[in-house]
Amino acid sequence: MDYFSALQIFHSVCETNSFTSTAKQLGVAVSSVTRQIDNLEQALGIALLNRSTRKLSLTAAGIRYQQQTKPILDDFQQVNQQLKDEVLEPQGKLRMTFPNTFGVCKLSPLLADFARRYPKIELELVSSDDFIDLFSQPIDLAIRLGQVNDERLIAKKIAPQQRLLVASPDYLAQQGTPEKPQDLTALNCLPFTYRGLAAKWYFKQGDKTVNIWAKGNLSGNNAEMLLQACLDGQGITHLPDWLVAPHLQAGRLVQIFSDWQITPTDTNESDAIYLVYTPNNRQMMKINVLSTFLQEKLG
Repeated sequence: MDYFSALQIFHSVCETNSFTSTAKQLGVAVSSVTRQIDNLEQALGIALLNRSTRKLSLTAAGIRYQQQTKPILDDFQQVNQQLKDEVLEPQGKLRMTFPNTFGVCKLSPLLADFARRYPKIELELVSSDDFIDLFSQPIDLAIRLGQVNDERLIAKKIAPQQRLLVASPDYLAQQGTPEKPQDLTALNCLPFTYRGLAAKWYFKQGDKTVNIWAKGNLSGNNAEMLLQACLDGQGITHLPDWLVAPHLQAGRLVQIFSDWQITPTDTNESDAIYLVYTPNNRQMMKINVLSTFLQEKLG
């Protein structure tokens, strides 16, 4: 039986003391009200109402059942109302994680605009270059740069991304400009490394692919520090276009191998920025509006 419907009808009868009034209140037939109460009593194996031709009253069991089920019904109604409210206006907390540099450079300038557009969404930001498992941590969604290899996750592309190989004019003047990817093995590379793994750089030009081990006297998992080392003339690095573009335009950096594509892996998949979350996420309404907003601003 449908306990939720029966519970609604039972509590309405408790308030109105009338099957007829309850039927009018809920917009159903009196026979439907009677049948739901009968089914509820049969399922419980006990009478909840004293019935007479003149009036209805609760039995002792009925009083106890009303008192103990009222909070349950209230919770159901509150959750239903919250879901309806979110359809009309998304609201509530949304926890998002993202890489540190991306947060500072790209997300931070957008937060005020998002808050104005969705004032009832409470964004909780978790900035970290460490991998955060969305299945084991209380995080609703994450921004991932590059490829998303976890098939358990839903990944929405919110913006394109291109990796650019760059160096300072001073470094190239002193060490010479490489002509092909293999020349990098003789130069000081500044690779972004993750979890202590050695860095491998992947280059693609038409059907031709070249992979090299990037070695140098500085590596790490902080893109801003690698960028600064590159600006200071310490070596060559590859970083996302959104991070190095201002320095290329100002002449502080020079792009190398503009006719080669740098890929995050040895596959032919294109680079991008993704919003990822677990399937059947209860925050879907808020995730959708955030995804649409970021695609609009970054895409």
